[in-house]
Amino acid sequence: MTIYGSILSGSGRIANWAARTNLTEKAKHRLGVIDWLIAHSGDISLAARHFGLDRKTVRSWRDKFRKIGLIALNDKSHRPKNVRQSTTGWKTVDEIVKIRKEYPAWSKWKIRSILERRGVFVSVSTIGRVLKRKGLINKRVSAKKSKAAKSPKQRYPRGFRIICAGDMVQIDTKYVTLLGGRIIYQFTAIDVLTKRRVLKYYSSLLSKNGADFLKYCIQKFPFPIKTIQTDNGKEFLKDFDKMCKELGLPHYFIEVRHPKQNTYVENSHGFDEREFYQQGNVNKDIEAMDKCLERWEYVWNYVRPHQSLNYLTPDEYLQKIQITNLTPREAIILQT
Repeated sequence: MTIYGSILSGSGRIANWAARTNLTEKAKHRLGVIDWLIAHSGDISLAARHFGLDRKTVRSWRDKFRKIGLIALNDKSHRPKNVRQSTTGWKTVDEIVKIRKEYPAWSKWKIRSILERRGVFVSVSTIGRVLKRKGLINKRVSAKKSKAAKSPKQRYPRGFRIICAGDMVQIDTKYVTLLGGRIIYQFTAIDVLTKRRVLKYYSSLLSKNGADFLKYCIQKFPFPIKTIQTDNGKEFLKDFDKMCKELGLPHYFIEVRHPKQNTYVENSHGFDEREFYQQGNVNKDIEAMDKCLERWEYVWNYVRPHQSLNYLTPDEYLQKIQITNLTPREAIILQT
């Protein structure tokens, strides 16, 4: 029987032993070195040169294997023999626990501020360790914050200049209540410069619907989309964000609870409410709603004069900037 590339007497016994023993990958490698060593007359210098190891290391593995067996090849615990003990006094710990229990949603920074008012001075990291040791940290919330900190969402850079159609397209959703009480969702994409929009209804806020809408926008806009900006809704995560990466589209997120950073699409939803839905364009039939929304999209892009475009339609403004370059005053500069 072959074990680690060599034919040894009693190898079947070693194989069965290895199968029953919980060996790590490192231990299996060490066993292979010992196997090779035995197969080559126990020449430690030769085995060390062959595997690029120190002779002392090979000798140590061999001796452990002879004395104890396979299990000795596993790594021992690397925990220090003398573990540092907390030097925080019990009174301070008691104060931290009391404040946390009274205000469970407060962070360690707030707790430190309260302690300082009481004449107790301790670092934020010490407070965090005490809370963790006492089981006063919500593991789910902590894991979520840790993940967010390690993979921060991309924000558009300060002073982001928009000088061409498609430089930035903002996307958001608006819920619509049909006659009868059913709720559907209007997905809206607006080009920040030309104010041209693409609209479509979906039955839910799934990220796959967001990804489908992004494909629809790429087909509908008469110019290439260069960057996308959305809020932090679930419809713009997972499948939507994955598609942005696959297409090489920078996907910027607004700050949480800062809808004004998505001001162009948010304002357009206000116009939808006043000029479309409040004018009787609500039905209980989805197909009828789809046709109404398609007409409204056409009116917005080709009929409605926009004050922000000097009373041109988005289509007229697009044709204008394609013929003549924008002046510095006409460029849009986004601030964080």
